[in-house]
Amino acid sequence: MFLVFVALAQGSAHASPIPPDIRQLADQPQTPPQRFEPARAGWNGPIATPASGSPLEAAQAAQIRAVHRTLELLFTPDPKALLAILAMIFILRKLRSRRESKPQAPAVGPEWQMPQAA
Repeated sequence: MFLVFVALAQGSAHASPIPPDIRQLADQPQTPPQRFEPARAGWNGPIATPASGSPLEAAQAAQIRAVHRTLELLFTPDPKALLAILAMIFILRKLRSRRESKPQAPAVGPEWQMPQAA
């Protein structure tokens, strides 16, 4: 809707700058800047104690915590992946045990023989 308004408002508009009138500016009285009272919220309340240690120590501690969190996420195994690996191990062992327990058919030679040269 705004774009339609902007498209329709592309008509001609004329604005001419108003030259400043020095006499009118000089006749205006100078007003002093407005003063505001200071806020008194928590004026007599508890004073926060500054944190112990320097900002450098706090930054280093934050970086160490971030590295520990990253290592924890890296070395914690995914339960779905573990379940998939265990399922594959179980399925492959079952297939091997079925193959080994199946009776082997004796190797039978072909019913016909190649003709021998004289």
